[in-house]
Amino acid sequence: ITHKIGRLIQAGLPAADIAAITFTNKAAAEMRERAKKLVGKAAKGVVICTFHALGVRMLRQDGAALGLKPQFSILDSDDVTSILKDAGGSTDAATARQWQWTISAWKNSGLNAAQAEAQATGDDERIIARIMGRYEERLAAYQSVDFDDLIGLPLKLLREHAEVREKWQQSMGHVLVDEYQDTNATQYEVLKLLVGARGRFTAVGDDD
Repeated sequence: ITHKIGRLIQAGLPAADIAAITFTNKAAAEMRERAKKLVGKAAKGVVICTFHALGVRMLRQDGAALGLKPQFSILDSDDVTSILKDAGGSTDAATARQWQWTISAWKNSGLNAAQAEAQATGDDERIIARIMGRYEERLAAYQSVDFDDLIGLPLKLLREHAEVREKWQQSMGHVLVDEYQDTNATQYEVLKLLVGARGRFTAVGDDD
């Protein structure tokens, strides 16, 4: 990926129009260092970050279209457990964490509370889907997002707001993704909408 970044810059693509996405902050930092060694100062302009960091950037800039203020807060796992205990009327942290894992899996599959309830396979799942609905309401009221929202909300933004989608597609001259086999359904959809019909992207992954 770093060599491809070098080639793109050599070919005349502005560094600021190149985005390289990976899965951990450590991997992003390593890629930044390698790109710097390879192409020097020009690497500074390249956006090298995780999917989640890119999501934060998108929401800080354009989240107003979804009713988010630029200074929205990002909840950690303990905050989420606490809000879920409140939303589900429980004092048990272990139960709230179970809800959290189920809700996270639904969000990563691109489901909201109503969709999760519609496809619930039993009373337990129906109850968790309703708790998810109350949880979503609280997040909106608190101007807060959780870790999964950093992918899910940018997807909603790109899907539902054509002008925002066009802006981000224009700013992404070429998108590169490392560890492509680790993309989940929501990240894959975000990537498709960022790249658009022009299809200027490079994916590196393990085909096994």
